[in-house]
Amino acid sequence: MKKALYGLVVLLVFSVVQFNVSDTFAGKIDYKKIFTNNCQKCHGKDGKGTKRGKGLGVPNFTDGNWQVATTDKQMITSITNGKKRMPKQGHKLSPEEIKAVVKYIRFFATKKKRY
Repeated sequence: MKKALYGLVVLLVFSVVQFNVSDTFAGKIDYKKIFTNNCQKCHGKDGKGTKRGKGLGVPNFTDGNWQVATTDKQMITSITNGKKRMPKQGHKLSPEEIKAVVKYIRFFATKKKRY
């Protein structure tokens, strides 16, 4: 009985370790590539907006006031469902990819006002 219990404990420990390791190293999300392929055309490489994007009214991601006024939840909703002329991305990107893009957008904030 003790051997069986010991075997189950060892099996459980290795299962948990394997699960945690696979989650940690499994397919890291390339948020820069997602931004480049899906957002950069209008929002620009620097987050300030391209000529086309500015004509469509995209926000300047480097604007500290915009960064403070816009919540992660609002960005997730806009990316998922689209906003005005921005196409929805919820069918193309997973929720995890969308959250990664939101974190990337936060990097555009000026260093003094990074939130």
